[in-house]
Amino acid sequence: MKRDALLFMILTSIVLTTSVDYSTPCYADEYKVHDGDFVYFGYQLIVNSLTIETKTESDPVQVNFAPETLNPPGLYDALKGMKNGQIKSTVTIYPGEDGFSPSDPVYGAYAESILTYKNLQVYNINGFPYTDVYPEGVGSFGRTLLIVVGVILGIGGVVGISYVIYRFSPKIFGKRCLKCKTLAIGSCKNCGANFCEKCFSNGCTSCKGRSLIRFK
Repeated sequence: MKRDALLFMILTSIVLTTSVDYSTPCYADEYKVHDGDFVYFGYQLIVNSLTIETKTESDPVQVNFAPETLNPPGLYDALKGMKNGQIKSTVTIYPGEDGFSPSDPVYGAYAESILTYKNLQVYNINGFPYTDVYPEGVGSFGRTLLIVVGVILGIGGVVGISYVIYRFSPKIFGKRCLKCKTLAIGSCKNCGANFCEKCFSNGCTSCKGRSLIRFK
């Protein structure tokens, strides 16, 4: 019975682990900002040595990436091709086509100013946060190795935890018959061995006792 339980746990672990879609994680060396991506990014905007605006990971800019959706337009060229999680320490945008429009109701006052973006960083691309990105330089072999190691650790962890619960938590799984390993209904009064109804019909096989104390 114990062998069957362990086999079931192993098979369940394999099914659960192999059912995960490992094709979705993104990688720093190839997952970059392209047109049409939904991108979260942040920065610190400085004009004339004054901090005008700060966007952080908890309050990022969220945009469908395209030339017409970036304000100022110069951010389009700065962000395009950036890797998920990448940081550009300084991006400078000069007045004109790349800067803010004079008619902008919010930023129009800075239309003739040089814009300095500090720590421009991509936080998320199409729902993948940069914290889920594998390190730069992890090649196809490295990715496969990481996945295999993860599968092995996952299976080992699930099997180990399941066995500990099975072995040491009889209240959850029930006490097992000494002879046939099915669910026991009581224990021998003399030696305390657990038995099912059928196996105790001829007495305790361990001490030959005849009295069975039934579990409540």
